[in-house]
Amino acid sequence: MKLWPRSLIARILLLELGAIVVVAVVLPMLLTWFLRTEARRVQHRNLTHQARAIAANLRIAGNRPVLHLPHDLARIYASPYDGRAFVIVDGGAQVVAASPDLEQVPWHHAPRGDRSASFRAGAFVGISLPVRAAGQPLWVIVTQDQAVPGAILDDVMHAFVRRFDPVLIAVLLLLPVINSLLIARLVFAVRAASHRAETIGAQTLEVRLEERGLPLEVVPLARATNDLLARLQASFRNQAEFVANVAHELRTPLAAHRLELDAVADPALRGRLRDSADRLAHVVAQLQDLATLEAVTRDRFVAFDAGELARSIVAEQAPSIFAGGQTIALDAPDAPVMIRGDRVLAGLALANLISNAGRHTPAGTHVRVELDADGTIAVRDDGPGIAASDPEQALQRYWRADHRRSDGAGLGLSIVRRIMEVHRGTLAVASRPGEGACFTLCFPLAGSGSTSRS
Repeated sequence: MKLWPRSLIARILLLELGAIVVVAVVLPMLLTWFLRTEARRVQHRNLTHQARAIAANLRIAGNRPVLHLPHDLARIYASPYDGRAFVIVDGGAQVVAASPDLEQVPWHHAPRGDRSASFRAGAFVGISLPVRAAGQPLWVIVTQDQAVPGAILDDVMHAFVRRFDPVLIAVLLLLPVINSLLIARLVFAVRAASHRAETIGAQTLEVRLEERGLPLEVVPLARATNDLLARLQASFRNQAEFVANVAHELRTPLAAHRLELDAVADPALRGRLRDSADRLAHVVAQLQDLATLEAVTRDRFVAFDAGELARSIVAEQAPSIFAGGQTIALDAPDAPVMIRGDRVLAGLALANLISNAGRHTPAGTHVRVELDADGTIAVRDDGPGIAASDPEQALQRYWRADHRRSDGAGLGLSIVRRIMEVHRGTLAVASRPGEGACFTLCFPLAGSGSTSRS
């Protein structure tokens, strides 16, 4: 069981609670450490200052040291309220001068060396300051009873607050920074899922959004999107299967119908019926092509020679072009032009363009197929051109320029464009009335890092 929740709100709350727990545990420890450190520092400073002030008031009278404290300093040691006391001793541990209640002060524990030294005895802390008076060594010993801190507490607290405030402010400022980093990390996960969703198309419906790493609140959306993709994928597959089945079922009665047409005695009627049967057969062929196209995936793509493909398709389409009274030629480089894609679909696109040129141009039109080294294949004709204000309209599904002459359902060019979308290539059209038309297929070259070109 994972302790780290997937919910964005739960993560933020858990982080806040964790921060509060950490602060609740660490803050008292820091307070105690700061307080003790500051208390010792202030005590040492104040005791040293007091010992020096007392030493500065030593006087020599008859070769003996005598202490004359000023009134304000004497008043500090006159009362035991603050727990302060002092004593001045000589080298023989004889008291030279002292404050009241000396017997309660453990001055005997004070070190008497050549340097100032601090000491601790029970609840007392003190400082031993060596001085010389009348040629003899003396020690000024000042103590503080920590059980009766008195006025020193204010000094300690003020000094402590000045040192602790920056730490407290830093901790408080750190919490929103941590929250921002956490939220940014979760937002990045959502953005990654969004970028993945943008790559899903009709040919990549098998891709699914990764639920791992997403906040719990976003997971239902990702799961619903994956379910939608699964339904779309099943719908596309069923549609393609249905179209393929319908086309397959129509082929047999159409073949029988064409055979029966030979028994029609009237030549004119037989010709009209045969034209209708040919148009219906062409529509069935386009439906089969469309079903094949929607089912293709890019894992079938391979590298192949566009020149060899163009030669085979031109040779395949030449008889029907010549039968219509047109001519056809191929202009391709001798060196191989390697492109990447599905060879069957690429051949279908080129065949559709050549067949389209043959069906929609009059006798005497010349059709020319041109292959360039950059992977583009152009199909040009010198016919009447496209009867549309915008040649791009001819690429729309079900558009037909001439219902009387068209034997299809307006699917041919839209199928070609769909094939180029699958290949991440482009289909361009250029035409002017009376100057012919040019359709250009632009395939990605094999081994190129580009996935599409314009």
